[in-house]
Amino acid sequence: VMSECSEYNSKSADKFFDYSGKVGRHMELAKRMAAQSVYPAYQHGAVLVKGSSVRNTSFNKGSFCSFGNRFRKEPGHATLHAELGAILGLDRSITEGATIFVARVGKEGDFKMSKPCSMCHAAMKHVGVKRVVYTIDNEVAGSYKL
Repeated sequence: VMSECSEYNSKSADKFFDYSGKVGRHMELAKRMAAQSVYPAYQHGAVLVKGSSVRNTSFNKGSFCSFGNRFRKEPGHATLHAELGAILGLDRSITEGATIFVARVGKEGDFKMSKPCSMCHAAMKHVGVKRVVYTIDNEVAGSYKL
């Protein structure tokens, strides 16, 4: 059971959690994935979980992502965001109903805001991901349903 923090209030998330229990375990894995990114200012990691099993992990890369480009609203080319990497190539039976945990890690190893962009939001919704849990800071993570 996730431990919900009630002292935070925001329009961007429907629930808030501290980093205990499974949220903490999945965010630590996402943090380790983010550390593999070559972008020091934007190190993002993602963990796709269904049931109690980690199904896939990823981190952001600079390579072009044609799948993500389909969901991009701004001009330019989509790079492979951590969220896209975690869902790419998986059968819908794996992604449908899953939860994705997204972490952004700062230069000091601290958690930063990692709410998914509109492109990743649309792509995750398209493949049936049901909930996103994302880092806000070192104290709390936010989440919302897709």
